[in-house]
Formats: sequence, C-alpha cells, structure tokens
Amino acid sequence: MRLNKASLGTVALIAVILMSSFTLACTRAEAIEEIPAGTEVTVVTEEGSLVRGKIATVNPEVVTLIGERPNTTTQVSRKRITEVKRTSAAPEEPAAAARVRTVTIPDNTVLDVTLDSAHASDTSGAEEAVRGTLDSPVVIDEVTVIPSGSILTGHVTGAQGSGKVKGRAELGLRFTSIAFRSVTYDIATKPLYWVAEGTKKDDAVKIGVGAAAGAIIGAIAGGKKGAAIGTAVGAGGGTAVVLATDGEEIRLSAGRKLKVSLTDPLVIRSR
Repeated sequence: MRLNKASLGTVALIAVILMSSFTLACTRAEAIEEIPAGTEVTVVTEEGSLVRGKIATVNPEVVTLIGERPNTTTQVSRKRITEVKRTSAAPEEPAAAARVRTVTIPDNTVLDVTLDSAHASDTSGAEEAVRGTLDSPVVIDEVTVIPSGSILTGHVTGAQGSGKVKGRAELGLRFTSIAFRSVTYDIATKPLYWVAEGTKKDDAVKIGVGAAAGAIIGAIAGGKKGAAIGTAVGAGGGTAVVLATDGEEIRLSAGRKLKVSLTDPLVIRSR
C-alpha cells in the first residue's frame, strides 16, 4: 500500500503526539494523593519552604506530615504545594543540597507574642483555644527565619476561679504551633501560668515557687492593679509563673504582651 504525502504527514504527527504523551507520563511529578501513608517525602511550597516527614493524612485543604521530632506533626496548605518527592535514602546531590537552607532555632529562644484571644480564670476552661501573633521576627545569622505576623496557637492548660483555690484565682496557657509561609509547625514552649496575689506578698511568692518547682528569678516589683508583679521559671524548662494583682480573678485581654520560650529546637528549611 502506498501512502501519499498527506498521509505520511498525518502518521508522523500521530507519532510525535504519542511520543510526547509517553515522555510526559514518564516525567510527570507524582501526585501526593498517590503516595502511600507512611512514606517519607519532601514537600516544597510556593514560598520556598521545604518540609520533610512521613505522610500522615492528605486532605483537600491540608497535608499533614509526621514531623522529624518525636510526637510532632507539620501541616502544609495543599494549594500552596508546588512539588512533592519521595525522600531517598541516598544523600542529595551536592548541587541540590546547596540550594536548601537549613536553620535550627535553638531551645530557650524567646518569642515576643501579642495575645489575640481573651481568657479569664472564672470563664475559661482547659483546652480552650488560644491564639497569638508574633511581634518581632526570629533572626538567625542575619537571616529572618520566622517573620513577624506569624500566628501561634495553643490552649488553656487550666483555669480556676478565685473561690476554688484558697481564694486565689489561677490561669495557665501554652502555645503548641506556629504558622507562616503556608506551613504550620508543632512547637514546644514553656507553659505560662498566672496566680492572683494573696493577702500578703510573701504568700504570693511561696505559691509561685511551689507552682514552678524552681526559684524566683524575677524581682518583685510594685505596680498598678492588673500588672504583673513577679516572674518565676521552674528549673529544667518548667512553667513561667506570673504573680498578678488582677484582683479576685485573672483576666488576659486581647492585646496582652507575652514572652514565649521554646523548650525544643525547631528546624526550618527553605530554598
């Protein structure tokens, strides 16, 4: 059978299309929903963040990875993901490794946080959601690792009204995650704890020492009602305790300035 030029052109075009389709199929990036749970991957976001971990869940909005630190997770906004690849056991090529910037934020780093939610000893309860905003960026070696405006979330660890603890109100909270550049990281922080002042300052100091299981390192200072009058930090990464003259109840309004200390290092990767 003889083919004319038109027929030959059609055959050639079909061959090119088939070859292109085959090439694209071979080089297509693997979709994250096709990767089994438990597989270790590296996820890249539009902002250049790199997150490593084992796939826990894949939802339409969020991908959750089991973190590199024990008992932690990292969440990545699904719509911001630009690349997902399985993490090979072999070391990265030098050129690829050079493009990745890894920064470790050490433990005991202090974050300046503004409280966005309001809480009180007589109205809040354990596990009530807490939210705050990072006031100042975290800078390591002149590089901004965590930008200001990042969102911290956590929960109330305990709350008791003034009539339930020998007449003194108590309120505690803790931040457990921080979100920026489309990624939410689990963080470990010292819990914050407030106790209302007793009838005598000496009594308040004793309560603070017992609650923190450590020594008072902040000086007791006078101040107007509602201001913190002392700070205690428990030994070995314990609770930060504030002895407050808030009256019968402890009330934390939105806008309250807090000092939040990391108790574990946090590793951040980016391109």
